[in-house]
Amino acid sequence: MDFDFDLSDLLADEPPPSIGHYGGPSIRPRSDMRATQRLISDIIKGSSAKLVISAMGSGKTGATLDALYDLLSRFEAQHVLVIAPYFVAANTWPDEIGAWQHTRALSYAVAVGEPEERAAAIKRRAEITTINFENLSWLAQHIRTVENWYWDTVVIDESSRFKSGEGRTKATKVKTVNAAGEITIRVRKGGKQTRFGIMTTARRKIGRIVELTGTPAPQGLIDLWGQAYLLDQGQRLGRDKSDFERRWFEKDQRTHTVTPRSYAEKEILERLHDLLVTIPQEKVVPDPRFIPMKVRLPDHAMRDYREFEKTLFSEPYDVQAVSNGVLANKLLQFANGHLYKEDRSVVHIHDAKMGALEELVESAQGENLLVFYSFKFDKDAIRKRYPHAIVANENKDAVTLWNQRKIKMLLAHPASIGHGTNLQYGGHIAAWYGLTFSLELWLQANARLPRPGQTEQVLIYPIIAEGTYDERALTILNAKDATQDRIIRNFTLHT
Repeated sequence: MDFDFDLSDLLADEPPPSIGHYGGPSIRPRSDMRATQRLISDIIKGSSAKLVISAMGSGKTGATLDALYDLLSRFEAQHVLVIAPYFVAANTWPDEIGAWQHTRALSYAVAVGEPEERAAAIKRRAEITTINFENLSWLAQHIRTVENWYWDTVVIDESSRFKSGEGRTKATKVKTVNAAGEITIRVRKGGKQTRFGIMTTARRKIGRIVELTGTPAPQGLIDLWGQAYLLDQGQRLGRDKSDFERRWFEKDQRTHTVTPRSYAEKEILERLHDLLVTIPQEKVVPDPRFIPMKVRLPDHAMRDYREFEKTLFSEPYDVQAVSNGVLANKLLQFANGHLYKEDRSVVHIHDAKMGALEELVESAQGENLLVFYSFKFDKDAIRKRYPHAIVANENKDAVTLWNQRKIKMLLAHPASIGHGTNLQYGGHIAAWYGLTFSLELWLQANARLPRPGQTEQVLIYPIIAEGTYDERALTILNAKDATQDRIIRNFTLHT
């Protein structure tokens, strides 16, 4: 089922302008590369276009840098552009460059932060330049023309960010009023180039492209077209996404959901056999242990929840859901204890999940706690109860302080701290105050603590309101994960 959420309710706070280094282990010799890291390095050096699927926390960044070191040393690459999520571009890649004896010799620049900082980074023409996805549009405007694109090698860290494969933003309506007060509405077709469109334009200037991800298809087969297109420019799955969808998917014209045809998975994966590779998982740390904390809503809240679910209107709280998709999001809010009204004001309903969090804090007996929240009112409620809590997006040194074990409770929205952020040095206990329907956010956030360097068994506590959409969210996540797992297994190397 595809949920038409009101995304204004999903308050993934903007990342801060900068953040400190995580203060990981000492500088390592090249001989410390693990077997799977050496395998990733060899694959990258041996291919001009490859999507490398490797488990989160498997050392993809270090392995890719190892390959880039050789490619740059042999003059098979001159300049490398690394496109990554904000925290990863700003910190993880620079930290990893400095963490290995051989890669420390590489010059690098970080094109995040203020425009003048980005411009200075681009002007340096360093061997490796890192930039976040959000700044690709700025980059295109800054260099003015694709002829000024000087990166012959591109690494896309978390390539599933390009899964939508849209070349331009949707058409927009433009209203103008002349001197006589007459109103004219015209449709501006095409819109601006998207990040994907910018990359397809630059593709002819790129000799080698590497895509890295641990979650290649969080929404299923439909996610593969955009990633494949950037690798082969449409040779295997077609040059047009609409044709791709018509060939291998059924589309519900009312809900716009797409369902793979019976033969789709087999045919699509066969066509991608030489583009995608899954690296066998090397057990570095134990899998996290999930311990659901089930809570019951108060009787009055549960009655109101059922009525809201049935009628799409909550009379006691004066909140209406305009569609079933919006309702799903509102019901997740309800389960967490608050609702957004139409004017964006917040109405309080219950404290069932706060009680569970208090119990977890008490049972943790002083251990540091990482808490994932869904909505701004979750964050506000937790901070009111625990004033010492630090919000990752609001403190530029949050990651550093957490890994130095100076933060007892770190609050983070999974969309802002998921990909590649190293949090394994600061604690081993995490809680989900509110759940998500996004498999990618779920998997990425759950991989922040069980990473190389973690010395304890990681414990993850999803707080689940019984009889609510929390339970539905877990069911949907499990179904999506099963499809993605089949895709990953299909391309696994047998060593």
